[in-house]
Amino acid sequence: MNDPSELIGKASAIVGTEQPVIAAGIFGLKDDYLAVGLGTAAGASLGDAILDNPLASGVGGAAAMHATRSALAASNGLTVRMLVAVTPELIRVLDWETGSGPTTELLSFDRSSTDVKINKFGLSRHVELHDSATGQSLALSGSTAPFVSESKGDKAVLKELSDAPLRQ
Repeated sequence: MNDPSELIGKASAIVGTEQPVIAAGIFGLKDDYLAVGLGTAAGASLGDAILDNPLASGVGGAAAMHATRSALAASNGLTVRMLVAVTPELIRVLDWETGSGPTTELLSFDRSSTDVKINKFGLSRHVELHDSATGQSLALSGSTAPFVSESKGDKAVLKELSDAPLRQ
């Protein structure tokens, strides 16, 4: 499940084979920590107020966190989880439907004009993409944790993006 070669195949099925996909991984939209925190707190408070039960508080908080993430992604025409496919010339961002995979391309970044910043955050890596030619940007979060099924694909994408030659 989520084997890097399988992810490359799924990405290629959407973007075509004109430019080969050389790495693919499943990344999440980087959280807006303030919005997610406030949503989670509100959901937990509501769950506790309605049922006066710590379990309801936890479920309310988790549901609110998911709803906040989904709303933030949708407001930007994105999904919470996305398949990032790297080709020699482009960084392509596809939607990701758990259980079925990608269905459409959401964004693409020209590698020759895109600045890539990768920051360590525990066992996660925050990736910031900014295309200086178009002004388009995207912040993602991937995993390098050995116990996470997506980490092999994410590591391949991170390596490809960090090995990219510097723009002139």
